[in-house]
Amino acid sequence: MKTTLKLVFAIVFVALCNNVSAQTPRLAHIDMQELIFSMPSYDSAMVVLQRFGEDLESELELMTVELNRAYEEFERLQESWTELTRQSRFSAIQDMSQRIQIFQQRAQEEYQREFSRLLQPIQERANRAVNTVREEQGIMYVLSSQAVISMSRDAIDLLPAVRQHLGIR
Repeated sequence: MKTTLKLVFAIVFVALCNNVSAQTPRLAHIDMQELIFSMPSYDSAMVVLQRFGEDLESELELMTVELNRAYEEFERLQESWTELTRQSRFSAIQDMSQRIQIFQQRAQEEYQREFSRLLQPIQERANRAVNTVREEQGIMYVLSSQAVISMSRDAIDLLPAVRQHLGIR
């Protein structure tokens, strides 16, 4: 009876150990930044963003040239102007300078919004692809490669599979 009871406990113990190991969550990692940078749509978005930035820079340059011209004229002619004209022209130069500062701030904000707008669909496509590959491979968790401090050589890197899923070489 004691040997039978010990045998039953041993069988239950082995069964439980096998069950626990079968339920061990599968983990994988991926470098999302590398994935996104390798997507052709990212390159296209960056070309659009570069043009957008160049347009903003061009406008800023025109405004700066106008300010410099007005300042040079002020420096050159201020002695021949009345005090009222001098104050009026100096005030106009200060207003131009403020407009340029406001434009720079708004341009930076607009540039960031445009970057986010262009990047959002790319990120969404990458996330969908990662989720699809994760489900296909029965992986429960995907970690960011950039946040993992240490990993085994046997760790599952999803980047090649996701690139293949997206048709990226």
